[in-house]
Amino acid sequence: VDRRQLQMCIRDRRINLQEDVSQRGIWRYHRDLLPIGEEFRLSLGEGATPTTQIDGIFFKREDLNPNGSLKDRGMAFQISSAYGSGEKNLVISSSGNAAISASAYCRLVDINLTVFVAESINPKKLAMIKNSKAEVKIGKRPVSEAIKWAKRNNFPNLRPSTDPAGSIGYQTIAYELYRELGQIEELFLPVSSGTALKGIAAGFKKLGFLPRIYACQSTRTFSLAKYFDSDFVVSKTSLAEALVAKIVLDGDQILKIIRESGGGGWVISNEEIVKAGDWLEKKGILTSAEGALALAAIWKAKAKKQKLGKTVCLLTGRRY
Repeated sequence: VDRRQLQMCIRDRRINLQEDVSQRGIWRYHRDLLPIGEEFRLSLGEGATPTTQIDGIFFKREDLNPNGSLKDRGMAFQISSAYGSGEKNLVISSSGNAAISASAYCRLVDINLTVFVAESINPKKLAMIKNSKAEVKIGKRPVSEAIKWAKRNNFPNLRPSTDPAGSIGYQTIAYELYRELGQIEELFLPVSSGTALKGIAAGFKKLGFLPRIYACQSTRTFSLAKYFDSDFVVSKTSLAEALVAKIVLDGDQILKIIRESGGGGWVISNEEIVKAGDWLEKKGILTSAEGALALAAIWKAKAKKQKLGKTVCLLTGRRY
């Protein structure tokens, strides 16, 4: 019996999760996952998002986090870590969701946040960031501009793909899914830098298993999924505007995780995103194009005759 078959044989076995129900948000899993003292744990009630089953697919509603995306989990831990280290000034580059989340947690403890965004940022997301106490800088190259600003002023950069604390908060998604569903078999999630994927996989590994993980990307940015899916036409734009990373810094590590899981990747077009988004809306779910993209990837996998078991689709953000 190989590892995958063995995992499926024991999929109903319950692991004793170390939950502390006295804690708010992601911090109920602090004993296993989140090594930060209680006095520094910041929370806005993130996590504990519902999972809805429709037509045999489990939809994890990360779009229902307090600030509208799964970024709340990552930023709750990152900002708490910075707060515990006595930081007063932080920097972040963002396509929108991470900055919205970071500004909310920084506001809890009066940490100054400088946000670098691109000129093409969604206007509604930009308005939310500007309404926070963050200082907003709009430019052509927000990632490199944020790096230079952080170095010049000796401020920590919250860029999740380079911050060692960047992926840790996402481990809680694995724990929640296991608590709700037991051992799942497939996880489809939209991927940009891959930080959330890395964190979720680490959480599952701590539980003793790894579902098949599928990195879902767009026909504009597909640096990971292209190794598994060649049936697409490249486009200059994508409705999945939050998937901006054309180059993944630790791509080799993330590809290793995907392959270890037995999963893969799918590249999704705007037409497929629209179709999935319309379907979700008819089912009463208003979510981002990125979430619709993940659903479209499940449909594409089925169209390619791929057999799927207990499958989770991660809806990563709200619709703007």
